[in-house]
Amino acid sequence: MLQYYKSKIWHSIIIFFSGAIATFAIPPTSIFVFIFTLGLGIYLTTLSSSLKKSFISGWLLGFGWFSFGLFWIGSAFMVDETYHKVLMPFAIIILPSVLATFWGLACVLAKLFTKKNHTSIFLTIIFLTLFEYLRARLFTGFPWLMPSIILSPNEFLIQIFSFVGSFTANLFVLCLSVLPFIFISNLKHKYIIFISLFIPIIILISLSVFRFYNKDIKKIDEQLITLVQPNIEQKEKWRSETRNANLKKLKQLSLQNALEFKDANRIIIWPETSFEGSIPNEKGLLSRISKQVLINSKTILVIGLLRVEANKLFNSLVFLNSSGNIIHQYDKIHLVPFGEYIPFRTNFSTIANFLNIKDFSSGKVKSNITLKGFGEVLTLICYEILFTKEVVARLSKNTNLLINITNDAWFGKTVGPYQHLSLAKIKAVELGIPLARVANTGISALISPYGKEISKIPLYESGVKTVKSIVPLENTLYKKYGEIILIVSILLLVVINKFSACKYIRD
Repeated sequence: MLQYYKSKIWHSIIIFFSGAIATFAIPPTSIFVFIFTLGLGIYLTTLSSSLKKSFISGWLLGFGWFSFGLFWIGSAFMVDETYHKVLMPFAIIILPSVLATFWGLACVLAKLFTKKNHTSIFLTIIFLTLFEYLRARLFTGFPWLMPSIILSPNEFLIQIFSFVGSFTANLFVLCLSVLPFIFISNLKHKYIIFISLFIPIIILISLSVFRFYNKDIKKIDEQLITLVQPNIEQKEKWRSETRNANLKKLKQLSLQNALEFKDANRIIIWPETSFEGSIPNEKGLLSRISKQVLINSKTILVIGLLRVEANKLFNSLVFLNSSGNIIHQYDKIHLVPFGEYIPFRTNFSTIANFLNIKDFSSGKVKSNITLKGFGEVLTLICYEILFTKEVVARLSKNTNLLINITNDAWFGKTVGPYQHLSLAKIKAVELGIPLARVANTGISALISPYGKEISKIPLYESGVKTVKSIVPLENTLYKKYGEIILIVSILLLVVINKFSACKYIRD
């Protein structure tokens, strides 16, 4: 390994592809063994002899991870026949480059605080974890493609999120990935170091396996949730001439087998921006739709659409009852930079107007709706499901269901929708609350508090699923203690680093 390390070109190539290949451990490929290529990249970065080389190595590892893992973002520029296509190369290069900078800085700080002739592997793991936390918080945050997503496809390992949450799970993944390289390294006391990491990892895996085998998924017979996935192409959804056909399709799907459920409490959910139109202009239309679709007073219809107020535009959803009235309204709070608004628009107005003439406005936090038969329901639009802190801030002890509507049609038949589904599953496990996820082109699913897909409509298929709701868990360890678990875990690793004499034998 060291012979390749001495060659700058081979060193750079190996580190880059270590990060790139590791993305095959996440959905939809989900080849778990590739987690160790990430560990190889981390190990090689710790062999860098200077701060500059440490930054470059960390950046290359991150660029491999983010460029391969987020290439699907470029699909959004190919949906419509617009001039925005010319910006696609910038999106698929600049975004991974910026995100990779977090990893580069983490490796620099690890090297800076490591004694000469000692390995920086522990501090590299610690700082990578801390910088992933910062990446999820700074500049509105972008907690997409954190290393912990590798755990999501496995029915046992996904339970880890209920104990430690996404950020501490990053620490778990990074530690696990480097174990083989610690074992074969020439570190002094490498076996002690290996065991000191191996034991906590095995304990956490054992707890997760135990949780899975003792899961108790309780379904509620009188509470039904209907997922409506129309599978309407993005460019077709916004054409006024296809609007009636699109609405007809949504209504037909919603009415399938409706008579079978006439005596049950039911929520019918349509996806984000379900059709071309906005409120208040469409209040009359919404009233007619609800009266046509809701054949009994116990059924509620949730529709995602735009909302206009004064000169402001909102990405919203509404709850409609069988009388045609809007009983609850939610405006998306956490907007997507460059997708829904242009940062610093006033400073770069020419460029901003070229990208998007008008920004969406952010909604305000409001009380969650309480529905008869269901209790309190918390709603989230699109990637709001990623932001744990903001979701937890809106939870109460009475929250029984999460509803997440989204539109992943922008990303076509790529890995993007699979990643988005995995991130939603993680949130259900973290909080111990069932999640009803509805996407325009997929993937729609009802997810249990254990991450199990109770029912699912595959990507790019039109369909409807009506399933029984699930009782939420009373609590999870992570929901109770939050990021205190992260602080304790990092402190534990610092102690191991200090007392394990992480020095190379040759020195």
